[in-house]
Amino acid sequence: MESESRARGKSEVTAAAAANLLDTRRMFYFFHVARTGSFTAAEANLDVAQSALSRQIRQLESDLDVQLLERRGHGVELTETGKVFYDACERILGEMSDAVSDVAKAREGPRTRLSIAASRPFSGTFLPGVINRFVERFPNVQLTTFEASSGQIHEMLSGGVVDLAVVLHRPRSPKIVGAKLLDEDLLLTGRAGNPAVEGAVIPRAQLLETPLMLPAAPLGTRGILEAYFSDGGFSIEPVLRFDSVSLMKEMIRTTSFCAILPAMACEQELASGEFVARPLRPALRRSVHLAHLRDRKQTSAMRAMHEEIIASVRTAQSHPAARTGARP
Repeated sequence: MESESRARGKSEVTAAAAANLLDTRRMFYFFHVARTGSFTAAEANLDVAQSALSRQIRQLESDLDVQLLERRGHGVELTETGKVFYDACERILGEMSDAVSDVAKAREGPRTRLSIAASRPFSGTFLPGVINRFVERFPNVQLTTFEASSGQIHEMLSGGVVDLAVVLHRPRSPKIVGAKLLDEDLLLTGRAGNPAVEGAVIPRAQLLETPLMLPAAPLGTRGILEAYFSDGGFSIEPVLRFDSVSLMKEMIRTTSFCAILPAMACEQELASGEFVARPLRPALRRSVHLAHLRDRKQTSAMRAMHEEIIASVRTAQSHPAARTGARP
């Protein structure tokens, strides 16, 4: 008997709750008719026949046992009760819309963030195409890209500021994992007609007599060059140090100063004949690596970006015309 009583009580509660439920489509139709003040305007907005709108709203008024709208020759007006119900509909329909949006966001999962840093020659050559393809695959990932000097990039990586970084030497720290992207020659680069770049090959010792601009940041290319000079038994204290490839190129264009750069940094100027780039003897090369912190969580977006960059570089090496990053 007691169990039957509990079951009957639950049934009565359920029935009472159901009695207070309203058809949301009827609420939706009423809201739009009231908002526009016209069945004709609501018909155009909703693409629902006036007869259907009128029938559903009459049924809604019957469910509530109140008059919500006053029909007039030029349209409709809300009754006092209708105004109260209109405000409730606006709130309820808004909450329903928010609920649908929240469910969609939950289905997509939390928004992922990804950051990468690279120096100017690499970023300008490869990243535009890489980013375009990445965004197509991962439209919900918030991607941040930093363009900085090689020394700054190493600091951003080791400090955990970025997830991925293109660095100019093999990572020596056990905390950093790196994959080689490419090897590239560093060339003495000057404007056409500059006597400093007249020879086919530039002996290392000749750099002592050459007006040079060198990198400013202590890591990256600067360390590679200083080790190269030291192996030749000398050091160079330049008048000018820059961390801007663009500024170096402008100085090459307008002065007698030269810089030691990869061909990638001056492709257009070399192709046009405005700049001349000469190899050094002994040859000077650097390795470009894609690196990340060993302890950094490897998200699917991070792995995809890693793979995309490596694939883009390999394609460019196989097809030099694809160096803008657009893979065939």
